This record gives sequence, C-alpha cells and structure tokens, in this order.
Amino acid sequence: MNPKKVFISYCWSNPDHEEWVINLAERLMSDGIDVIIDKWYLKEGNDKYDFMESMVKSPEISKVLIILDKKYAEKADSRKGGVGTETQIISSKVYKDVSQEKFIPIVSERDAEGNAFLPTYLEGRIFIDLSNNDAFEENYETLLRNLYARPAYSKPKLGRPPSFLFEDTPITFKTSSIVRGLDQIIEKHPERLSYTLRDFLEEFYINLKQFKIEIETREVYDFGKKICENIIQYTPLRNDYLIFIDKLTKNGVQYDEDLLVNFFEDLTQLNTPEDNTTSWTDHLFDNFRFIIYEIFLYTITIGLRNENYKFVHNMLYSSYFTKDRYDNPRNEAKTYSAFYCYLEIIKHYYKETYSKDYFSPGADLLITRIPEGLTKKHIVQADLLCYYAGVLSDIRWFPQTYVYDTSGRFELFYKMVSMKHFEKVKSLFGANTLIELKTKLIEIRNNDKGTDRIGYAGSFEWVQPIYNIINPDTLGSKN
Repeated sequence: MNPKKVFISYCWSNPDHEEWVINLAERLMSDGIDVIIDKWYLKEGNDKYDFMESMVKSPEISKVLIILDKKYAEKADSRKGGVGTETQIISSKVYKDVSQEKFIPIVSERDAEGNAFLPTYLEGRIFIDLSNNDAFEENYETLLRNLYARPAYSKPKLGRPPSFLFEDTPITFKTSSIVRGLDQIIEKHPERLSYTLRDFLEEFYINLKQFKIEIETREVYDFGKKICENIIQYTPLRNDYLIFIDKLTKNGVQYDEDLLVNFFEDLTQLNTPEDNTTSWTDHLFDNFRFIIYEIFLYTITIGLRNENYKFVHNMLYSSYFTKDRYDNPRNEAKTYSAFYCYLEIIKHYYKETYSKDYFSPGADLLITRIPEGLTKKHIVQADLLCYYAGVLSDIRWFPQTYVYDTSGRFELFYKMVSMKHFEKVKSLFGANTLIELKTKLIEIRNNDKGTDRIGYAGSFEWVQPIYNIINPDTLGSKN
C-alpha cells in the first residue's frame, strides 16, 4: 500500500496547541500516514503562502486536515493571517464542489457550552472530534479509517428479494385458531387443556415440516441466504408457539408437562433426511436445528418471565429420548443440550449482507427476532441459566447471546442472596438445600485455575464464572 500523504492546516494559537498538533502529526506518521506540516518543511526564506497554496491544491495530497480551535475559527471568519489565506483557498474549493471529501475538519477545542469552534465556511460539514480525551482513541480510529478508506461500516452489496414475498398464497396455520381459543379453554374447561396442548403441538409439528429446504445450490452465500429467509418465513408459526406457551405458563393451570418433553423429542427428527431422500448435505437441516434451538430457549425465557419455575425445571432436567427418521427412539437419554445449535452456515451471507463480523451470526439472528413483550435481557438471562445449570450438572451449553448484555444484572441470579428467592428457584440449579448448592459452588471455585473462562475469541467480554454470578459466601444470607 502506497503511503497516504496529508497536509495539516492549523493556527499558531499558543504553544500548548502547537504541541498538540505536532503530537497528532507524529501519531499519524507512526501509523503510516505521511504528514506535511509547516514546522517540518518551511525554512527561513520560504514563501509560506505559496507553500500553503501548493499543499492545498497538490494532487499528491490526498487529504487536508483542518485543525479547528477558537483562534482558527476567528481568523478564518475574518480572513486574517495565514489561516485567512488558507481559508480563501480552501473555501473556494469547498464551495465549488459540495461533495469535496479532501478536507477533513478536526475539532481540537470546544467552547464553554460544548459547541465546536467551526468557521462559517465549514458549518454543516461532518467533523471528527479529537477534543475529548475520553473519546480520543475511538475518534482517532475514525480518522485513520477515513485516511485509509477503510470505514467501519460500508454499504452491503445489493441482494435479491426474498422469494417468499412473491408467493401467491401466504401460509396460514391452524395453530393460530387454537391459540385464539386457548383463553376460553383455560377459563371454562381447564380439564381439556392437555388435549388442547397436544393438538397444538401436533399442528405445530405438521406445519413446521412445510419449511423443509430443497437443495437448489451448494454455494455458501446463497445457501446461507436461503436459511435466513426460511427462518424469517416461519416467524408467524413461532409466534403462535410463544403466545401459547406464555398463556400456558402464567395461569397456574394443570396440564401434562411431559407433552412438551415429548414434543421436543419429536422435533429432532427434522434434523435428519426423510426416507425418500437420496441426496443431502448436513446443512440442509440447519434451519430446523436453529428453529428447535430458538423455541427451546424461548420456552425457558417465557417460563422464567412468568416465574413458573416448576415448568422451567421440568424442561431443564427431563430426560429426552430423541428419535431418528424412522421414529425409533435412540437408546440413551439426552439432556436439553440436544437442542443446542451454533448456526455456522449463514456466516458468509451475514458478513457480506451487513458488512460486519459477528461473534455469532446465529445469535444475532435470534436477538434481532425478539418479539414484542420480550427483551434482550430476558433472552440472555435464559441463555445464561442454561449455561450455569449445565455447569452444575455437567451439561454442555455455550451462552451465545451473552455479548448482548454483559451488565451482570440479572434478577434471577443477583437475588440469590435472598433466602426466599433461593427457595423459589433452587430447583433450577439442581439443588434441594442451601448447603448443597453452596458446596457445589465452592468446589467449582476451588477447582477453577483461571483457565475455564469462556467467551468468543476476540471479545473483551467473558462469561462470568458461576461462583461470581452466585456468590456462595452470600448465598441465602438475607431474608
């Protein structure tokens, strides 16, 4: 890469300001930017006005950095001194070409009200603010990206419209009508609830099978796009499920909870080819893997939000006997980790579409699809519970969404100092007594040699170890 050459225009306001400008120039030089500045180039006998004009007009100068402080703005507006001369040269070029990007205003000082000192001819121009020490590094990076034409965000390439938008008949689901009648069943015929739940889950499964993907391409970008479109298209069916589970878990009604366990066992059949399938790739079923992962996580999320801890415990600690494509149960009992999914196939499509690297495109897809009534905090808390419950029970689950809320302020966990809260939620952590959970936490803490931190590579944020989230020394110490 050829070095970028820039000229710095500034005012000799005072020694401190001159030193600030020199420090900026030296920093840019160290980052590969060839800086032209009067103090390094002008010698006795040189014509400073000719020097300024040649720098501003030179085709070798890719950018002109205009360092703005109070004195510069005053001299520019009054057209006094060298700044005034430069202003006449620069302003004529700025006014002549409104799309001119050669001149970058750099704010180095603000007034008492926090307003930037901008000369009249630069009003309305986007500037880079280096006046605040707290934001200096971030904004300096913005300057570097501008000089190297490597913006943090760039316009993604134009894709093709989703094919499902042009289907003649929108998909409708019988699950919607079952949801509409659920309130009446709960209110007037609660004894029928298990039958209604069974009917709903059967219809959901039948409708979900419609979203099977046929092989049309093996190109990674197109396949990732198809997976994302497929997941978006199934959203109305997902929302029927979420509404049903919400109503089911908030009313304190009795029903057969094992129906949901059996339902998730059956769902795993969608991860394998049907009998008549002769050719497939493993990624062909990634949409179903994501869907199963998403609705399981939402099942835990909604149960927690409705404080139905008995329901959540049943989903986390049941044995799942998943089935193969022939509907034959597999021999060994599995845990909820059977529903975990890391969606790798959409990574290429996601990066090209959004011009940004994500730690987990699948996690971002999940987060951006949160329905009304739920928040990122709800989802992250449920994800962390699946992880921490797994730590205590030797179940593998990585909380993919943790980077979307790293505050550590999750009510389920921080309220564990309360004995009343502990008694409510202890089953979620596989414990029957306070001593039992304390013992587990202390053992994990004593065995942790600092090598068990988990998180995304390249992220500054890590998942807090369970003994930091639930401190065994204060567990249940308050009423």
